[in-house]
Amino acid sequence: MKRLTSLVISTLLTSTIAFQTTTLAQSTLSYSDISVHFRNGREHFESKNYEACRAELAQYLEADRTFLEKEDANKVWAEYYLVKCSLYLNYSDTELLASRFVRNYPEHPIAATLFTEIGNYFYDQGDYARAVDYLSKSPRSNEEAQYRLGISHFTLQNYREALNIFSAIKGGQGAYASSASYYSGIINFRDKKYEEAIFDFKQAELSTAYFSEIPSWLAHSYYRQGKYTEMLAYTEPLLREKNSGKKLDDVALLSAEVYFQQANYVKAENYYTIYKNYKSQGMPPTIAYRYGYSLYKTDQFALASEQLKNVAAKGDTLGQYAAYILGISYLKANNPNYALGAFDQARKTSFNKTVTEDADFNYAKVLLDLQRGAESIKAFEGFLAKYPNSKYEDEANELVSEAYLYSNNYQAALAYIEGLRKRTPRTNGAYQRISFNQAVKFYNDERYIDALPYFEKSLLTPESAETKYAAIFWKAEALSAEKRYAEAIPLYQLLIGTSDPSVSTLAELQGKSRYSLAYCYYNNKEYDKANRIFKEYADLTKSSGDSQAFQDALVRLGDTYFASKNYDQAISYYDQAIAGNRSDRDYATFQKGLVLALKGNEAGAKAAFQKVQSDFPQSLYFENALYQEANLEFVAGRYIPAITRFTQLINNKPQSRLIPNALLKRAAAFSNTANHEAAILDYKNILKNFPTLPQSKDALTGVQEALNEVNRPDDFSMILMEYQRTNPTDNSVVGLEYETAKRLFYADRFDRAIPALTEYIRKNPTSVESYEAKYLIAESYNKLNDRNQALNYYYQVIADNKYKSVNKALVKAAEIEFNANNFNRAITNYRSILRLVADKKDQQSALIGLMESYYKISRTDSTIYYANEVANTPDLVLGAKSKAKLYTGKIYLDRNDFVKATDFFNQTIAIAKDNYGAEAQYLIAKMLYTQRKYKESSDMIISKFRSDFVDAADSIVGKAYLLLSDDFLGMDNIVQARATLNSIIENLPDQEIVAEAKAKLKAIERR
Repeated sequence: MKRLTSLVISTLLTSTIAFQTTTLAQSTLSYSDISVHFRNGREHFESKNYEACRAELAQYLEADRTFLEKEDANKVWAEYYLVKCSLYLNYSDTELLASRFVRNYPEHPIAATLFTEIGNYFYDQGDYARAVDYLSKSPRSNEEAQYRLGISHFTLQNYREALNIFSAIKGGQGAYASSASYYSGIINFRDKKYEEAIFDFKQAELSTAYFSEIPSWLAHSYYRQGKYTEMLAYTEPLLREKNSGKKLDDVALLSAEVYFQQANYVKAENYYTIYKNYKSQGMPPTIAYRYGYSLYKTDQFALASEQLKNVAAKGDTLGQYAAYILGISYLKANNPNYALGAFDQARKTSFNKTVTEDADFNYAKVLLDLQRGAESIKAFEGFLAKYPNSKYEDEANELVSEAYLYSNNYQAALAYIEGLRKRTPRTNGAYQRISFNQAVKFYNDERYIDALPYFEKSLLTPESAETKYAAIFWKAEALSAEKRYAEAIPLYQLLIGTSDPSVSTLAELQGKSRYSLAYCYYNNKEYDKANRIFKEYADLTKSSGDSQAFQDALVRLGDTYFASKNYDQAISYYDQAIAGNRSDRDYATFQKGLVLALKGNEAGAKAAFQKVQSDFPQSLYFENALYQEANLEFVAGRYIPAITRFTQLINNKPQSRLIPNALLKRAAAFSNTANHEAAILDYKNILKNFPTLPQSKDALTGVQEALNEVNRPDDFSMILMEYQRTNPTDNSVVGLEYETAKRLFYADRFDRAIPALTEYIRKNPTSVESYEAKYLIAESYNKLNDRNQALNYYYQVIADNKYKSVNKALVKAAEIEFNANNFNRAITNYRSILRLVADKKDQQSALIGLMESYYKISRTDSTIYYANEVANTPDLVLGAKSKAKLYTGKIYLDRNDFVKATDFFNQTIAIAKDNYGAEAQYLIAKMLYTQRKYKESSDMIISKFRSDFVDAADSIVGKAYLLLSDDFLGMDNIVQARATLNSIIENLPDQEIVAEAKAKLKAIERR
């Protein structure tokens, strides 16, 4: 229609020329007032002032009839202009005026084209109904008018009338033949006369005007008839053309649809791809599904997933099919986590029951593949309840026992398998592993007795050789921990003597078995056997490059030689350990000093003890080395240097467990230098502050001798009386009362123990038992969760500093203050522990407590310092080390130092796959998310929380999967985002995380 031209302009030009000719012919006439009206009217017409034109011409025509009856050509033109003005002004008398003009002037040239002109006017105005009225009166010989009449009928959906007109035109050779063929083709196509349409379209195709559009009409015409062979013979060559300028989107689509119906997915995929390249706005869901399915059938799973994921997001039948195929595509692409979300989407709709069942089963299987045991158990049991006669029933029953393997509820798993009537090898394999896991769990909780029967259960079904050997080893370790060395030794020997090249872990277990076996012999005082095995172990670890293990073996060899009094060999191995520059150098140096002292090498021993003090000031052996150095002076009779060294220990380490011995030795040295008053003070110090220790008896003898030396023997009677009071030799009433109160405590009757112990202290405030009684009261309040009262008594014990286990009070007080968020007080206590307590475990706990306390009060520099101390302390539990790295990483994260934060988080993960490692992994993923690296973040969460952190705390896992849903939204993958949130809601017990997941899911549904 845009190619049709208006006839009005050409007609008007013709009329103007005729008018000018007439005017010239009448130039000899005299002009009157009447002719002025005509001229004015003509000028108004030319300036498109049609109302003024009508008025002037009306006056002209109403003038003297006599004058107008002359042969005046202007009268004809005046009437013609009136018709045109009426037309342009849209007056209702237009048709009446036009008909009268034609009737009055049938021979005039304008009469023949007037109706055509009017019709063209309405045609150009888009008023096709009125155009038909006038164009239908046009001469049939006027092809353009007829064509416009046909278009008008076509536009008004008068297809029969339009077809008759186009049929007359298309058969000729005129300019409108191709256009008429084109519109005839459309009408025939509409009337399902596809053969006629094909003929018409092929005629129209010869015109460049329809060159680009005809391929689509022809393809549709063939397709509608089911003539697929003819269609493809036409369309495929077209689709191979390059830059043809033709519109081929529908051509490509129809070709793809035919091949899809024929299950020729290779060609279907090819033509769907061509179609997709034409559609910048995307494809309709049904076509996207078939395209995705074709990609899936041609093993292009990643591309298939991209096409299907948006279709799958729809809540209809097509969406269910798409979600199911999407799930399979993700599985084929080795992306089980995404597959899980797709199957979850498909199983939650029931448009097609078979698809729902298949998706339900596959959902449970993928959970199992992902080792999400508890969830897979729930899914399988739900499936079996929902589909009791399913074709998957047998397989589902078998997989339940396997799913239990990956759950944490090992007891329920074992009970389930033990209740089965029939157990396949696959089920026995799961039973073996579950039993082993339960045993290891007990072992890690130091419940060695409880672990043993589960190791034995695991060994009953030795389907996996690797698990079998591991169970033997850890059973031996549990027996060793219980000091049942006679039972453990044969198990270690069995592993050492086994040859099984199919088990890659056997060599490692054999190495560990040698080490443990050597310790069994050592603890049994079978030093020769222990020595031999430690040597074998040292040889193995030296060649394997395990430096720490090798150094430890050297130290243990030194110990075996020391124990068997082979001092030269002991020194040799201690020297090797010292040269190794590992964590036990302080111990090896101290032990070397002891050996040298026994060998009479005083200078060597003294040098060793001094080296411990200078090189390892924080060592647990520092105090002992100082004491031994002082003792060397004492034994050699050099009492003044001995006194100096003992004084150094007493003054600098007042809480040391060696203080009673140091005081006793210093008192003897004072006596030997005739400084009896100083000796008396040291003896009295022992009797006052350590009255129940064995050294007090020697002090009693010593003070008596010293008092005699200074002629004050009478003073001894008071000292003896006090000693007898604190060390009664008979079962006195006071002692009975105290023992009764203690029994209440050890019977866990804390509520009754507190008043009994309090009453004892009231009656005997200065007795030595009162110090222990205060500690027991503190413990009782602690057991009863009365932390304030517990703290009160712990602090009394600490202030008295008389109870032999005052360090325990310090540790407990620190723990209570920390748990009560009194971090500054906790810090004070932890620092006291580091300064006063020699126990290695308590020292380590204090380091951890200081790190955590400083972290809680945002003292970041102090946190980093103690975190570094924790990380570098040998033999510290891995959980503490990983926490130290995590805290450091979080501090750097808060400082926006992402490089350092990431480095420390990775160190956290490398230390242990515990909750701290899981949180570190989550924080790395979150940093990626904030950088809009959604793919990297999601891949990290899926891979790591699937394999490395399956047992992480629910709160951490929940936060990770909430972040995963955000990643999916960032990638516009609504199916996976929805499935992830649904999984959280259905499976996570952490209600805070579940509430957040529900809110996010609701927000998605509102999109």
